[in-house]
Amino acid sequence: MKKLITITAVALSAFSFAQTEKFEVTYSSRLILPEDFTFQPPGGGNGRQMPKEMQEQMMKRIQEPQESTLTIFGDQSAYKAIEKISNDQQNGPGGRGGMRMMRFGGSGDNVYKDISTKSYMKEVNMFSKSYTVKDELPNYDWKMTRETKTILGNDARKATAEIDGQTIVAWYTTKIPAKTGPENYWGLPGLILEISTEIEQGPIKGKKVITITDIKTVNDTKTIEAPKAKATITEADLKKLQEEQRQRFEQMRDQGVNRRD
Repeated sequence: MKKLITITAVALSAFSFAQTEKFEVTYSSRLILPEDFTFQPPGGGNGRQMPKEMQEQMMKRIQEPQESTLTIFGDQSAYKAIEKISNDQQNGPGGRGGMRMMRFGGSGDNVYKDISTKSYMKEVNMFSKSYTVKDELPNYDWKMTRETKTILGNDARKATAEIDGQTIVAWYTTKIPAKTGPENYWGLPGLILEISTEIEQGPIKGKKVITITDIKTVNDTKTIEAPKAKATITEADLKKLQEEQRQRFEQMRDQGVNRRD
């Protein structure tokens, strides 16, 4: 049985990391909606407004924190979502799909990165079909700043980058010199403790913040394995499929307003 040694918030600042050591980082991801955010009924609702109580329930659901773990061993890392069983899975709209709809603005729930080859793989599902996205890691042109703050008892430094028209804000520590972080973020001279970016996904607009909540050393040397390739596509292919899915959803929503043959 694997032995895990928890590093507390106080001890993290004194944590000595060796490149040959394997450890597991827990992150909490949350979506922050603007105060004036409101949901609109599908297809515009033909002038109808979603009931206030239903809006509040939906806003609460999508803003609930979601946990993921990042296992790091050398240049390889694996980022995996921690799925939680809740009443919403069975009683909410769409059952299990209702739970997964709360994950917004990410690059996938399960991401494998290899810094040595500057590549990543992730598993996605589109149109009830599983795909493996395999591509080069994004080239984040990080701008270092002198701003610092404390995260989990550690002094974190701030860096920013612009990609796809969005500003990304990262906080990292050089005390843990693993040049990686959650999702497909990487490239800073230390572990990324927090990352935030503005997102826009369909009717959902807000800020996504991913923050470290725990770190543990793992006493085993088992290699981190890349996901088994299914139907392999590139990131560009994925965006094309996502656009097709978006158009399909819009057509389905419009059927209740403007019926087409």
